[in-house]
Amino acid sequence: MYRGLPFSLLLACLWLSGPARAQESLLDTVLKRDKLIVATYSTSPPLAFVDDNGKLVGFEIDMAHEIAKDLLGDPEKVEFVVVQSDGRFPAALSGKVDFGLCSTTIYPDRAVRIAFTRPYLDTGGSVIARKDAGIKHVKELNDPKFTYAILNVPPAIARAKLVLPQVKQLLLDSPSALFLAVKTGRAQAFAIDKPIADYYEGENPDLVRLDVSGTPFDFVFQDAIFLKPGDFKWWLFLDTWVGELRGGSRYERYVEWYRKWLKRDPPPQRFYDYNKY
Repeated sequence: MYRGLPFSLLLACLWLSGPARAQESLLDTVLKRDKLIVATYSTSPPLAFVDDNGKLVGFEIDMAHEIAKDLLGDPEKVEFVVVQSDGRFPAALSGKVDFGLCSTTIYPDRAVRIAFTRPYLDTGGSVIARKDAGIKHVKELNDPKFTYAILNVPPAIARAKLVLPQVKQLLLDSPSALFLAVKTGRAQAFAIDKPIADYYEGENPDLVRLDVSGTPFDFVFQDAIFLKPGDFKWWLFLDTWVGELRGGSRYERYVEWYRKWLKRDPPPQRFYDYNKY
């Protein structure tokens, strides 16, 4: 095929016929763009929500600003794209956003199509009910006379079918929609991640946290940054950043945000006293 060709031309042919050059990492693209584009919710207090002044605030919003500061030298070099639960993964996979901070739980079936960093928040499933519903344990909801509001995502639907097969399901697209459904009487209870449940319970004396012991709600879940798979350099930066937040050089910021938004102390930086080793 290459007989008689000059050596330089032969090398060019071999280069062109070989694998395509590696695609530029999104890390390099973000540095050149000089701006982060981040998917977020706007209706999941205290993680990400719009305050009384119309400003997007919360634990995850502070995280995004801090990542922009560490990466680009300016916490304001970040653009937020507000998504609903069913649009968050398509936003990352299509390249519309650089990554997502949407109180997103790691599940193995999700990891088949989306990449996760290590978790930045240990959480769990909580169920909030109207006090006038007169129930204390989540299993008491398993009755067709009750309506149960849940996010329209496969894990929530599967958990409801497993624990509460008799209850009427009301599928909605945001934490605030779940809350409003219960406050207005469209539903008697709703399920949501623990930090959001903590917020709504604390702000609303007519709501109560249900006992979920002995059910799949009574397990630790883990929320993580998600991003399009296949870009190791970009994933490594974000995963390293989360690692430093939870147990390294950025831990003081973690403490600050935990106390500010979640109203409690965070898990310890280390489970042992490093001064002893």
